[in-house]
Amino acid sequence: MRKKYLTMGCALLLALAAMGAQAGIIASATRMIFREGDTEKTLMLLNTNGYPIVAQTWVDNGDVNAAPELSRAPFVTLPSVFALPPSALKGLRILFAGAALPTDRESVFWLNLYEIPPSQPTTPPLASRVTLAMNTQMKIFYRPKALKGNAENAAEAVSFTLQKTPGGYLLRCHNRSAFYLSFARIAVKTDRRDYPVRQESDMMTAPFSMRDYHLDGVTAPTLPSQVTVQATLINDQGQQIVKSYTANP
Repeated sequence: MRKKYLTMGCALLLALAAMGAQAGIIASATRMIFREGDTEKTLMLLNTNGYPIVAQTWVDNGDVNAAPELSRAPFVTLPSVFALPPSALKGLRILFAGAALPTDRESVFWLNLYEIPPSQPTTPPLASRVTLAMNTQMKIFYRPKALKGNAENAAEAVSFTLQKTPGGYLLRCHNRSAFYLSFARIAVKTDRRDYPVRQESDMMTAPFSMRDYHLDGVTAPTLPSQVTVQATLINDQGQQIVKSYTANP
């Protein structure tokens, strides 16, 4: 999941210092899988804040700057707007509205959980804190029946190569599977140290595609002729699975 914080009246840095940037809405899952034929799923939401919030929910293609009304994603959330008292639970229904999606590969969309706190909290210590609105995004995968293989074995259809650049190296991921690969971390390992790739808000590699990940601080003479890539993948249950690969410069 990824989060976007929106200031409401004060600078974000002050808010982070005051609040610690803790998530207010906690969901019962980190991702949702819609298999072909599924029409509806329910996600439980918990307000962990010490104050009530108003939540707005919608599904889009992942653009954090896009307005909800511009979304063309084939999913509907019910309710789309609701109040959530402190420590309260709420069931959110996600309905597949039907659409002509690719049948030979997964499609991915993003569920947005946008929470708006009260504009002027009056209960100490909340009265002295900065008010933030926050958007949490969660992946929704649509999985056609005709896909060959399964998501658990998708990591076996992955390879990595090192690409030289004027400043050093890129690590190129080749995904030959029909499934999205979600990485929590990727690092090049040598006898001396690890070189992690630059962390981004979205670390996925799409089906039947390649993606370049930046290796910061690695110059050409630094790496041997053959290196090990340690990739931490996230499975359907949100668990992290570590896999090792060999890559050549």
